Amino acid sequence: MVFIRKDKDNNTYNLAGLVGSFGFTTAGAIAGGYFLGSYLDKKLGTVPWFMMLFVLWGIIGSFVEFYRLIKKLTNENKKDDQR
Repeated sequence: MVFIRKDKDNNTYNLAGLVGSFGFTTAGAIAGGYFLGSYLDKKLGTVPWFMMLFVLWGIIGSFVEFYRLIKKLTNENKKDDQR
């Protein structure tokens, strides 16, 4: 019979979930910025300024989320090393 530590398995799945969701978060932020900006541009007649602004905000938001993810993974790694 093989005994598996539940803490290690849960930690692995949590980390995989964090890393796996990053791509969807990035794509969603950029696509959301594109569609919202395009909508505002059509309504206000300011093509392409709002679209570019909101896409840029989506990219910046993705980099901020990437930084938070790396920071969280680093902290998790430090906790594992201390155990």
